[in-house]
Amino acid sequence: MEALMELSWRLYPATVLGCVGAVLVVRGWRTFLRVRTQGRDPERALRVARALRVVILGICVTTFAAAWLAQLGWLAGLALIVVGEEMLETSLMVATLEDGRRRELRRQAIAT
Repeated sequence: MEALMELSWRLYPATVLGCVGAVLVVRGWRTFLRVRTQGRDPERALRVARALRVVILGICVTTFAAAWLAQLGWLAGLALIVVGEEMLETSLMVATLEDGRRRELRRQAIAT
């Protein structure tokens, strides 16, 4: 990890990572704000979870890029830990919501 932190050319990939992270944050946040104003159906919860997953990913990528530029190994490690845990958590949440949606569609198809 120290060798990665001390690369002389780290400015270029870290800048690209920071920009990608910022784009993800803006994209996810705009999606979240758009979805937030929609109705109160179960589909909305799924769209909100997906949007927040993109926001969290963007924040962690941007944090990693900043930590890399500043040569803060502890912050880069923390960003990687947080992104791993949050992606697992939100992926489970999205999978559960998708499963609930499939079950509801199946139940409606059987009822008709």
